[in-house]
Amino acid sequence: MRIKFLYIIILAATLSACAVSDDPRQGGFLGGLHGLSTGAYDTRIQERQEALSSHEKANQLLQEQSKALGKEVVIRDKTLSEEKQNLAKMEGDLSRLDSEVGQLKVKSDKQKAELAQLKRKIEDHRRSLDSQQVALNDLDQAGGKVANPARYVAIEHERDRLAEEHKRLLEYWQALADAAK
Repeated sequence: MRIKFLYIIILAATLSACAVSDDPRQGGFLGGLHGLSTGAYDTRIQERQEALSSHEKANQLLQEQSKALGKEVVIRDKTLSEEKQNLAKMEGDLSRLDSEVGQLKVKSDKQKAELAQLKRKIEDHRRSLDSQQVALNDLDQAGGKVANPARYVAIEHERDRLAEEHKRLLEYWQALADAAK
């Protein structure tokens, strides 16, 4: 009788030592039976599949955002490149104009004064172009048009003003050159 009682105690201790868990790595044999019979494993699989699906959707969204940002960067680079090319063209025109003004022979004191005034305007315009170039570089470093649309609009307005001033300088030079002939 004592031996039977001892067997029952050992069996009870052994069975109670087998912890029951929903995690198949921890449940042991009895835990596995419990997980299969209660559907805990199926629930665990379903939860993992939902988490995977959620992560895949998040990944897809991030990839779409990455593509959109890539397109914005291409547009930004193209826009800034065009702005810089326009400035470079105006600077080249201004250098040629400065050279031609230096070669212009004037006859009267009035024409000399007008020529000096044109030279001052050319220098002012050159400083404005340099300032515009710095503003474009700063905007480019800050992320471009997308990062600061208001600043970009201000730069566009300044570019338009500089282009108009550039046109007037060329017309003024042409009038001086015609008068000097």
